[in-house]
Amino acid sequence: MDILPEFMTLDARDGRVATALGGPGGTQFTDEVLPRWLPLQRWFAGKDKAISAVRMTPLGDLAGGEHELVSVDVTVGVEDQSYLLPISARWGDGNLRAGASELSYTLARVRHNDRSGTLIDGAYDQRLPQLLLDAMKENRPVGSLRFEGTDALRRIENPGDPRQLGAEQSNLSIAFGDKIILKLYRRIREGEQPDVEVAKFLTEVAGYEHTPRFLGQVAHGSTTLAAAFAFFPNRGDAWTGIIDALEAEMHKTGTRSPGGEGRPEDASFDFPLSVGSILGQRTAELHKALATSTDDPAFATEDLTPEQLGKWSLDAEAEAQALIARLEQAQLPEQAAPLAQSFLAQREALLSRLRAVADLAPACKLSRIHGDFHLGQVLLARNDVAIIDFEGEPARSLAERREKSSPLRDVAGMLRSFDYAAMTVISRQRDGSGSTAERRLERVETWRRMVIRDFLDAYGTHSEGAANLPQDAASREALLDFFLLHKAIYEAGYELSNRPAWIGIPLKGILNLLERSGE
Repeated sequence: MDILPEFMTLDARDGRVATALGGPGGTQFTDEVLPRWLPLQRWFAGKDKAISAVRMTPLGDLAGGEHELVSVDVTVGVEDQSYLLPISARWGDGNLRAGASELSYTLARVRHNDRSGTLIDGAYDQRLPQLLLDAMKENRPVGSLRFEGTDALRRIENPGDPRQLGAEQSNLSIAFGDKIILKLYRRIREGEQPDVEVAKFLTEVAGYEHTPRFLGQVAHGSTTLAAAFAFFPNRGDAWTGIIDALEAEMHKTGTRSPGGEGRPEDASFDFPLSVGSILGQRTAELHKALATSTDDPAFATEDLTPEQLGKWSLDAEAEAQALIARLEQAQLPEQAAPLAQSFLAQREALLSRLRAVADLAPACKLSRIHGDFHLGQVLLARNDVAIIDFEGEPARSLAERREKSSPLRDVAGMLRSFDYAAMTVISRQRDGSGSTAERRLERVETWRRMVIRDFLDAYGTHSEGAANLPQDAASREALLDFFLLHKAIYEAGYELSNRPAWIGIPLKGILNLLERSGE
């Protein structure tokens, strides 16, 4: 017999979630239940620090109070963080039986007169997404919440039943058939949500067609809590598709005799492994769209100044110095130790390269960029791609994510993502020796070189004349190399903290860049 977890019981004397949370048991729920529950959630950013205080602020309710959108304000260490937590009431004793569909999302028991039920994380209540969508269509205010919908959203009838997509990270995506994607943004930060404002600019102002169109939002003041976008028909994200295709390619290579069809030097690959050219083109078109002339100060281009180049240089050098200090003390996996020694031996060459960017001639504009550009932010369509998720790096503040920069920072992120895809597949190879293993490794390396070449060739062709890119080839290459180094330094610091076994990937990337410069 299954043993059910123990849940405290809250009293909702009028059947409303807000009443249950604000009643006598609400304080215990806030002080005891949430501090235990929050660190277990993937989207909670304060796992490495102790929670010293939790507060709840109801923002607005739906369906007569059966659903309440709540701001959960958490003090972790010396930082205050806020999160969106929709809480839904599920009435009926069956919700507390073993095998109940929402049991794993249950927060507490709830009672109202002679009926009982549960309070659950409303993000997983199948009724709530439709209620949010309906309120957007009606532009209906709810409490302190503002629901806004476009005419395009109102034209969509019967979009289909909602379903959660993939594992939740910093936000949760819910699909309605093949018509609408609804995103719930878990982390609440005051200010414009880049994911919304960039999508609106690209699709409504710049006419960029290769990203989902904005349809509506749920807002609290200037903060977006949820947003709806048009569904872009796709076959999944490029990271998953390429990893799967590379693993299949390695298997085929291993089952063929040497010299047969599919030998390592054969540079032909099917889609999605041949994605480099179309992705380079769509990326160039994206960056041109983000440089569209506009009076909107959030998107108007700005001059790249010597001061900005100097700031980039100083920031990168500081990160490099911190990484050097950590590597000098770190106990690394055996295969990564030689790479770390080579890296440390070339520290002065690295620092010199990072300082050199301050001396470049700033002959281009700055614009908004994607800001967190990698294969996971690309959807694969039929021989085409769409670019998604303009939220930026979740660890950064909204102000940082909305800063203007060089599009070459995005290009560097994608090139590093190609490297990671190749090394991820190589690391999974079980047969690590012999001619078969060697042919497989050569095949993956052939793909890596090809996709980078195709991406850069197409990007260069289709970004010609872009105001936010240097027109001088030498300046463009110098800036791109700088951003590649900076990105790999960031990756090495991340891997050192989270996945030491992976640190060889960014270290090898840094060494390759330094070696190429020497040549």
